[in-house]
Amino acid sequence: MTAALLLPAGLAVLAAVAIPLLVHLARRTQAVPTDFAALRWLRQRPRPRQRPRFDEWPLLVARLLLVALLALFFARPVLIGEAQPRAIVAAVPGADTRGLGERAVWLAPGFPPVTDPAPAGYVPVASLLRELDATLPPGARLTVRVPATIEGADAERPVLSRAVDWQVVTGRMAPPRATTPVAVRLAVRDGGVAGAAYLRAAAVALGHRDAGSAAAPLPHAGALAWFVPGAVPDKVRDFAARGNVVLLPVTASLPGAETVWRDRLGASVAEGTAVGRGRMLRFVRPLVPAALPALVEPDFPDRLAEAIAPPRARPSRATARDLAPVIGDRAAGEGLATTDLRPWLALAVALLFLAERWLATRRRRAVTP
Repeated sequence: MTAALLLPAGLAVLAAVAIPLLVHLARRTQAVPTDFAALRWLRQRPRPRQRPRFDEWPLLVARLLLVALLALFFARPVLIGEAQPRAIVAAVPGADTRGLGERAVWLAPGFPPVTDPAPAGYVPVASLLRELDATLPPGARLTVRVPATIEGADAERPVLSRAVDWQVVTGRMAPPRATTPVAVRLAVRDGGVAGAAYLRAAAVALGHRDAGSAAAPLPHAGALAWFVPGAVPDKVRDFAARGNVVLLPVTASLPGAETVWRDRLGASVAEGTAVGRGRMLRFVRPLVPAALPALVEPDFPDRLAEAIAPPRARPSRATARDLAPVIGDRAAGEGLATTDLRPWLALAVALLFLAERWLATRRRRAVTP
């Protein structure tokens, strides 16, 4: 076991030890002068030099120790020693748990024991692995039981701070809830901007017949093609912010937009940006066949529907072999456990303060410094 200070700057309080020293140096014993006639005729001699003198040594030592302990308390001392390793077994819901002890846990939110029923529903396996690794004590051995196919992977293989005994066993995880693509209705508001006719035709091909002039009321929800000259009005921006989609012509301004739709050659067709809970998309080329040949392709309505549809959830299925964690850079101090000494220092300061008060107020002592 070794000692360390988590906040060495707290030792600056040690400068306060000068206060008790100055108090005891400034102390003078009370003396009453007495005239003595025979001393008048004595020859005056120079006074001897005064030397520093400390009285009340027990009280002085108590006060110096009190200041030193307070400085040590503010420096946050800890004891550092080797952590006690222990083995942890986590099972992914759906994996075979036969032969596991009572201390095994489910790899699920809250990490319940395997003696509880297996958690139902979607389980973010990769995210929970990182959380479990962060909460385990340093040096603890981790074993994870997984089925051959895992639901709940994310974009990268988990990087943990310890080696993992990755056991692929029989079993099957519950598949994620299937999501049905939401058909977004497209309304067109034509104010004379070129290309609005192609969007009206695409909307009709998709089964949508909500078209009108700029004065027509806006739809309650869905997608809106606002092909009206001039700045985008606030009512259209509010429509997008409520979780809807707004399509704008190339003449509109849309700062901070990124490409969200490309043609077969990889060229950008439209760019978009988030507005509140919704999105605004702007065509980067005029909607004329010479500038955008995709307008006259048979799948243009379908491609338009994909652009205005809500973003799809990323696939989360992976094989257990591909999701096996790897060891990353180990944090400084891994494998060490710390014990905070401040509670004991607080007790020592309290006892020493009581001792100092007793020394300073007792009857059998000289004048109080």
